[in-house]
Amino acid sequence: MAKALIYFVLPRQCCLKWTVALVVCLALAFLLWPGDPDVTIESLNVKHVKVHPIPPIGADVRLSVTVKVRNRDIYWMELMEVDVGIRYRGKKLGHVESEGGHVRSWGVSPVDGEIEYVGLPASDATHLLEDLAKRRVHFHTTTEVTGQLGLFFFSFPNIFKATLSCQVLVNTKNHSIISQHCLHKAMSVRSFQPTMALSAPD
Repeated sequence: MAKALIYFVLPRQCCLKWTVALVVCLALAFLLWPGDPDVTIESLNVKHVKVHPIPPIGADVRLSVTVKVRNRDIYWMELMEVDVGIRYRGKKLGHVESEGGHVRSWGVSPVDGEIEYVGLPASDATHLLEDLAKRRVHFHTTTEVTGQLGLFFFSFPNIFKATLSCQVLVNTKNHSIISQHCLHKAMSVRSFQPTMALSAPD
């Protein structure tokens, strides 16, 4: 009777151990699997608009933008480039390129920049002035973040690239963002291939 009891208990203990081990492995995989950085438009301001009443009629626009990159993983990030493109009514006003910086594990890094567009056409300038009078302006932004991941003193040989496309509604009175509807594109990873410069022998 005792032998039969041992026979039935041992398989149950074995199954329990394998189940616990599987759960632990899945939890570690979930925690260690690198995810996309959380990218948001922190601020987008219309700093200056200069209207040209003499033909060709148009306007010059200067904008300032702040992007916040949040690292949600245990890995640190070395941002190689942060590129922010801004459009108004389908017309590209320009883009800001920044070398980024270091973002520690679960850290946040803001990236600031300015865009100046010269010669906005009369039709778009008219719509922009009307929106400024209403104190609400719609912009479309595309943000691309390129960088490298690492853990402790080790850096991984792959480079990630995350893209964020947003429709942003800006309050020009208090320079706040009323709303932003964003679409995150999947993070792509490619191998990092360092280059080495060779000098010709004398």
